[in-house]
Amino acid sequence: MIGAGPIFIDNHSDIGILMLHGFTSTPDEFKEMSVYFSNKGFSVHAPLITGHGTMPENLLKTNPGDWTASVKRAYFELKKTSKKILIVGNSFGSNLGFWLIKELQNEPMGIVTLDAPIFLKYHWLAVARLNTYGFFKSYYQKSPRVYQTDYIDGVDRITYPVIPVKSLRQFLNFIKTETIPNLDKVTVPALVTHSKSDPVIHPRSATYIYNHLASQYKKNYWFLSEYHGFTVDGRRTEIFQKISDFIKEIS
Repeated sequence: MIGAGPIFIDNHSDIGILMLHGFTSTPDEFKEMSVYFSNKGFSVHAPLITGHGTMPENLLKTNPGDWTASVKRAYFELKKTSKKILIVGNSFGSNLGFWLIKELQNEPMGIVTLDAPIFLKYHWLAVARLNTYGFFKSYYQKSPRVYQTDYIDGVDRITYPVIPVKSLRQFLNFIKTETIPNLDKVTVPALVTHSKSDPVIHPRSATYIYNHLASQYKKNYWFLSEYHGFTVDGRRTEIFQKISDFIKEIS
């Protein structure tokens, strides 16, 4: 997909920011954020997670082991230029970030989550669909009403319009078997942010994450947005500043 490639800006800084994009999305969602933080002198890396940014058929060929391997590889690529790494995860990128922190035994300097999923807004409905006609379909069509970030405000984000049903099962299973049981193993500083009116991920996900992290230093930040996506409705600068403040607090 045009514009779906990884972002890597090497400023030879002590602190690097690893930006992990959401499920079925691409590093394009970090385009503005990468410029903002590179202008502040940080090195930034937003990798393309395996199976994304090409065709949905390629996501279908992957599994969570491929996704986690790609974020771990990206971490060590950034580690070549920066001694300390802050992870910023958008949506499911946050879950992959938690996995990476557990895998690296809390080596990263911290994590920022943006609308991280534990519970979908219509979780029971998604599960019901998977357990009924999901057995007979290969792809789930995204709804423009729900996934509004692709359709409004002139923002043409590069994402898949459909989700392979097999991959959606793996997504939900990863949250159930990997994220939820291991939040209490995460001790690094954490900034948990979420939109109060997120139409895709239920806001109680942020509360659950905050309450179950073992981090001694953790903060919640709620922002006002009707969309699932921090890049859409003018809130990006506000969020960028919160992340910048967080970096100063934990440095």
